[in-house]
Amino acid sequence: MRFPEEAELVSKLVLEAADRILSIYGTNFHVMEKSKGDPLTEADLQANEIIAGGIRKILKDKVYSEEDSDFSHSSLQGERVWILDPIDGTREFVAKNPEFAISLGLLEEGKPVFGIVMNPATGEFFWGAEGKGAYYKILKSPYIENQIDWENTFYLQKPGSSELPKVLVSISETKAGLFKKLDYGNDFVLEPKGSIAYKLALVAVGKYPLTLSLRPKNDWDVAGGIAILRASLGKDLEIRSGKDYPFLTSKLGIGLLAGESGLVTQFWEKFKTSLQGSVRDRW
Repeated sequence: MRFPEEAELVSKLVLEAADRILSIYGTNFHVMEKSKGDPLTEADLQANEIIAGGIRKILKDKVYSEEDSDFSHSSLQGERVWILDPIDGTREFVAKNPEFAISLGLLEEGKPVFGIVMNPATGEFFWGAEGKGAYYKILKSPYIENQIDWENTFYLQKPGSSELPKVLVSISETKAGLFKKLDYGNDFVLEPKGSIAYKLALVAVGKYPLTLSLRPKNDWDVAGGIAILRASLGKDLEIRSGKDYPFLTSKLGIGLLAGESGLVTQFWEKFKTSLQGSVRDRW
């Protein structure tokens, strides 16, 4: 990756898309369905056109997007490819819950090397680059007028708070009762929040120590957030395999545990058996 030149270029596309999403968010927009229970809005489509279309036109790169993906995973192995979810958390967007995000990650040789996650409703902008660290800032709209500082970065530190570590979990998984039979004792507190991309980004910059999901994940759900997390020296595990989350395979990732490296290891060693016995193969 040419850093920061390409980071600057794609960030402008993300900021433009965030402005567009925010302009639609406050309206009485139409909601479609890709499949039963899987909503799609004009904000998803317009943001996708701005970001995916912009990258393809300007950088001539491949883009693997939730909204227009037509790729064979095997054909992308070893390729340089951007992975995009124009709105991760469309259900929250539709419900006017400000817990959704744009997620964009760059994979080189199958490895996430750069990521941006942005929440248009709150202005939170997260980014991370391999070997550079991560950063977080709250921007003011119109977002396109903001300049991103690509030099001011940091790495995750072990939490020093005496409070019980909060584990961010899915709103839908909580409503479905997936965590009811899991007992984490008095060591951790579960906190539901929308959008796995948003949760990963919050964890990657140390706002929360851990995030956990028991359902399958697509690459576009997590590429941006995991890129930021790894850039900040955090750790992620696909629960089914107990290994780093795999990208560009033909299968969905089954379950995800991510956060500050030491806490991920501690949580995994203590709850590995119950976690692997609780993951779901289907959404």
